[in-house]
Amino acid sequence: MLKKIFYCCFLLFINSLAQADEKNISFSCKGISSFELMGASGVKEETKNISYKFIEGALQDLNNIDCIFKASKITCDSTFLNFRKLEIDQKTKKVTDFISGNKGFGQYTENFEGICEKI
Repeated sequence: MLKKIFYCCFLLFINSLAQADEKNISFSCKGISSFELMGASGVKEETKNISYKFIEGALQDLNNIDCIFKASKITCDSTFLNFRKLEIDQKTKKVTDFISGNKGFGQYTENFEGICEKI
């Protein structure tokens, strides 16, 4: 009986280590970014390389956004200072990132779509 209890505790410990490691991950993504300043003429599009780093389940940026890790999808939502929605599908390697906010020069939106790889 004592062996079974020890074995169960050991499995729970190993599982918790594996889950913690899943929430400490980094991605390098390449794709198309579009930036629009509201009221200005047109959208600026360019190819970009963007890195995303997660530590203990939080996206490391200005606000360190807490994210939801489900199966193979990472989702981050924030309404603090800016509105942001980030999704990374680890199976398809696709990323979508939307930011809307206010900088010193006015209201803006930025979209990014691309393909990621773990680093």
